[in-house]
Amino acid sequence: MRWPHWHPTRADILSILFAVVLVSLCAFIAVRLPFLRQPTGFGPDWNCQPMPKGDPVCTKRLDR
Repeated sequence: MRWPHWHPTRADILSILFAVVLVSLCAFIAVRLPFLRQPTGFGPDWNCQPMPKGDPVCTKRLDR
């Protein structure tokens, strides 16, 4: 059985390099930049009361 031989051209190598750089840049932005992170919870200054039906009701504590 003869395997097909692939002889990459300059355009093939540049395309692969561009794709690797693009994927790396997207991964860096998704992991490192803080503006993409959304707050996922409340801090210790919130009181959350569970309700029998539906979502809990959260109120912010007053500073005294």
